[in-house]
Amino acid sequence: MSVTLQPGQHLLSAAIAEASRIVSQTGELPRLKVIAKALGVEKEMLKTVIFDRNHLLVVMADVALQRLLHTITQQMAGCSSPADQLERIAFAYIDWARLYPQEFRLVEQMPRAVFEAHPRLLQYELSVHDLVLKILQRAQEEGYLDPDEDLIMLRAMSHTYLFGVITKMMLGVLTRWKPGLDDHEAAQTAVRAFRRKLFKPNPAPRK
Repeated sequence: MSVTLQPGQHLLSAAIAEASRIVSQTGELPRLKVIAKALGVEKEMLKTVIFDRNHLLVVMADVALQRLLHTITQQMAGCSSPADQLERIAFAYIDWARLYPQEFRLVEQMPRAVFEAHPRLLQYELSVHDLVLKILQRAQEEGYLDPDEDLIMLRAMSHTYLFGVITKMMLGVLTRWKPGLDDHEAAQTAVRAFRRKLFKPNPAPRK
């Protein structure tokens, strides 16, 4: 398939879009020569913006995580309580994985050594982790959580649960757990159930 560059289209953005399309079809990261052929450019020209497959992996992860942060910002707009905010962050992850499944898999399967070698990617991840911890701290202060709750471990447990739900959603099996709902609705229902178990219904603020 030939995907000739449109007038004014940036080579890097076109290459990322084409690589994402190929990943969605094959499940594998394409070689640069495959992308170059699809875009109708020489491989050496493509290598001026994408140096190798590791670099391709990094720039695709960068774009994917930018989308995630944008989705989180949209979901959290207007939420005031910490319980609502954490639920909205979880919904953002679910929506991101549903709309960009290949990007979700790409980030999750990315070798940790490659991920940690790039400060921008680490910063995206840490910004979400820091946000969640701050919300949990506020939830504790407002009485939604016990004063002695281990917030670091709670954050890890929440992350593990959410990604388990997303994985089941992407496998298309959540409807077996909640008949009558599609997988996206079932994933959101699972998040709401976790919220009810996590937070106290009638919080007593810490004095």
